[in-house]
Amino acid sequence: MQAKYIQSGFSLIELMISLTLGLLISAAVMQVYLTSIKISSMQSGGSDILEASIFGIQNIEKSIRLSNLGMADTNNPFTPLAGVIMTSDTSLVDASQTDKSKNNMNGIKMGGSKSTAGNLDITKQYLTQGGIQASNVTDLKSSQLTIQYEAPQDMYDCEGTLVRGPIEIERNGRLELIPGQIIVQRYFLKEVLQNNKFDYESSIKSYELRCDAGRYIKEELSDNELELQKINDSDSTILKASRNIRDFGDVGEVIIPRVDYFGVLLGIEVVDPSTPSVTLRYFTPEQYLNYLKDLPAASTITTDIISVKLSALVRAERPLTGETGASNFIIFGEQQALSTDTSKAFIRKVYESNIMLRNSRAIKESSL
Repeated sequence: MQAKYIQSGFSLIELMISLTLGLLISAAVMQVYLTSIKISSMQSGGSDILEASIFGIQNIEKSIRLSNLGMADTNNPFTPLAGVIMTSDTSLVDASQTDKSKNNMNGIKMGGSKSTAGNLDITKQYLTQGGIQASNVTDLKSSQLTIQYEAPQDMYDCEGTLVRGPIEIERNGRLELIPGQIIVQRYFLKEVLQNNKFDYESSIKSYELRCDAGRYIKEELSDNELELQKINDSDSTILKASRNIRDFGDVGEVIIPRVDYFGVLLGIEVVDPSTPSVTLRYFTPEQYLNYLKDLPAASTITTDIISVKLSALVRAERPLTGETGASNFIIFGEQQALSTDTSKAFIRKVYESNIMLRNSRAIKESSL
């Protein structure tokens, strides 16, 4: 008797249902995967920007709060050795000034190194200015901020260079306290070179917020007294001449990477005894200088810098996956748009900070 063999398998309907379920499950898995990739890229971008805030912005704020420490009684472009550096021998408030000594640097030269003293003028390109540098914001250029302060102790400047604080030296058989060295710090944007960019940045412009630092002694010291500034084996604290800035005017060190815009506003306390009134007004550096130029020669109005307002548009390191970031941002209270030189495929955030200059608020007698 011949045996019967029964064959079994999927019917066409069962096969179609199985394929449909498989496709649905695969689509769900892919959706979960893509969502996790997007969330990961957003979290990574947010972390980049958070680090810029914690380590970059806060360090800048700390230095700016020190500006004018141990320096001038008032903080304005006419005052020698004022904390916010806006003028020098070759760049006065007005070219028609009769008293050429009324500038922030007042005869101090730059270009000094560890072996020689410099004799270079401090030109406008090293001073606090607004709207002079490129940015990735349409019709809005970046600013430069230059400050100075006396080192209250042995410390490091923004480039990581050791700076001498106050020191006792022997003069004529007695000990005298010599103030700390003066730290000059310049914050500015610099474009990243093409060979230093990642592949995904090759077609866009990228900028870094950098700090260039130097140091000098504002008092006249002898050669032997300058040699005593040395700390252990570090020659960075030895200055070859008084009132001569060493190691200033280079490209500096990166403080915050990937900054699309850096802006500065100066908070000015305007005191008008004739009214009488005291007002706080915010100017760009150029607006402030123009305001001073327009004041009558016999004016009794005083204007001192008592705060600095900063704005920085920072972007993440890597672009978003499958998403587009914002293209418009509020900067100093006004909406601004990204330029076509950059890409919208990044997370960006605006950081703004209003820093009161505690060392610029000297107590004065006033009739107001």
